[in-house]
Amino acid sequence: MLLELRINNLILIEDVHLELDKGFVVFTGETGAGKSLLVKAVKLLLGEKGGSNYLRPGAKEGEIEAIIWGGEKLLKKLEESGYSPQEEIHIRRILSPQRQRIYINGSLATLAELSKFTKDLILLTSQHEFYTLLSPEKQLEFLDHFLGITSYLKEYQELFYRYKNLLSQIKTLEEKMTSSQLKKDFLLFQIKELEELKPDPEEEENLLKERERLKNLSLLKEKTQFLISNFEEVENFLFQIVSAFESLSKVEHKFKDHFSRVYSIYYDLKEIARDITDYSGRLPEDDAALNDIEERLSSYDKLKRKYKTNTQGLIKLLEELKEEINLLETGEENYEKLLKEEKELREKVIASALKLSKERLKGIPKLQNLLIKELRELGMEKADFKIELSTKEPKVENLTSVGLDEVSFLFSSNPGVPLKPLSKVVSGGELSRIFLACKSLLKEKIEAGTLVFDEVDAGIGGTTAKKVAKKLKDLSQNYQIFCITHLPQIAVLSDTHFVVEKEIKGDETKTRIRKLEGEDKIREIARMLGDPENLELAKNFLKTQS
Repeated sequence: MLLELRINNLILIEDVHLELDKGFVVFTGETGAGKSLLVKAVKLLLGEKGGSNYLRPGAKEGEIEAIIWGGEKLLKKLEESGYSPQEEIHIRRILSPQRQRIYINGSLATLAELSKFTKDLILLTSQHEFYTLLSPEKQLEFLDHFLGITSYLKEYQELFYRYKNLLSQIKTLEEKMTSSQLKKDFLLFQIKELEELKPDPEEEENLLKERERLKNLSLLKEKTQFLISNFEEVENFLFQIVSAFESLSKVEHKFKDHFSRVYSIYYDLKEIARDITDYSGRLPEDDAALNDIEERLSSYDKLKRKYKTNTQGLIKLLEELKEEINLLETGEENYEKLLKEEKELREKVIASALKLSKERLKGIPKLQNLLIKELRELGMEKADFKIELSTKEPKVENLTSVGLDEVSFLFSSNPGVPLKPLSKVVSGGELSRIFLACKSLLKEKIEAGTLVFDEVDAGIGGTTAKKVAKKLKDLSQNYQIFCITHLPQIAVLSDTHFVVEKEIKGDETKTRIRKLEGEDKIREIARMLGDPENLELAKNFLKTQS
């Protein structure tokens, strides 16, 4: 239930603060006074996008603020979304040319979160919503809600979307299998040439080093032989120097350090000589192996160019190609498994669709009778109403997201006039009353606490208006009803009455909303009756209509 609503700098509204009660709340006023601004404010609370075009001229920012009571259901929803669990929600929506901000119970929130919380608290119906009733999809949705079989629909839809997903998997697998089969020989050829190469980054690196060595074999042999042949002479000479320092160190202590250093050099040189001799002994006699290495490296280069990758990429490609061949080998088994699953799921989804159709068909007579009764109460005493359900043959190609059924609401306003689809026969006034009748039948099933009716009085008047007013009054026993109306027959039954007025001062125009009580309400009823000064007429009207 909407407890408070404050609107600041919204188009013509400078500042309005409404404290609201339960029951039947009406808003009246001259055409163009700004009643539609209330609807805009409610839409903004429900998460409609809004920008600088909503701002009052000259204002830097606008704001919609509301306190809504939602009870235990709201408490749980807030808790599930990470907000502090409360039975009330405080909403602030700030609009500016630069950006907009939304606060829910003091915390910054997104537009999606705002819509999520408020859509189950407030239900807005306007002439646009009336015309949605002309849609077969909306008619079927209404039928399911009234019959209380949305759980059957949900069960069916879970199976239906599972089945659609399974068909998609089967189609994808078929395409892959066909594609793989066509290129099997090519895949096997690619795998063969990669397996023959046995790509190995470490081997390739060693081959590159060995190639560089063999290319310089002559230089390596020449220089190592030079070193070996000269090391012996140097070693003998250095040995004599070591012996001399050894003799000196025995006589003069200061030469001990020199002896140690020269001795170390001598043995380092001997170690180097051994390494050079060993390296030289391991050099190949000639560069005959170079051709084999070049051939092997050429195989690496050829495949790397062909597949536009490096050696590591060749290894990965080989794995991928083997997986693709494996798909071909195992795909048939998976395909048979999916086909079996498809058959079982097809039977389940068709059975669920037929079950849904049976429940719909079973409940239609009751709904038809109740709708006709509601329409009688709304002044359409001669109207006839019929619901036709067409169920397609139970084949998978006939399944839709709502089952096998198509529904059509047929209407006739007078005896002798053939029943025809709503879209072909109803006027705006008739449609608004049919819509109200539908809402009345759903009163135990509507989850929102506040119902907002805009233009529900379109195209009606007189006795019919009184009956519509009575129906709205009845609905207010279960819900907080907001009704924007031009009809005095509706306004007089309100529990709370607000008037929307336009105030012009110089070049400035403002819309203000004030609560009416006592004589102020009588004056507004007199205005609505077309005789603003005749308060007695209004008083008598109040007595006779209440």
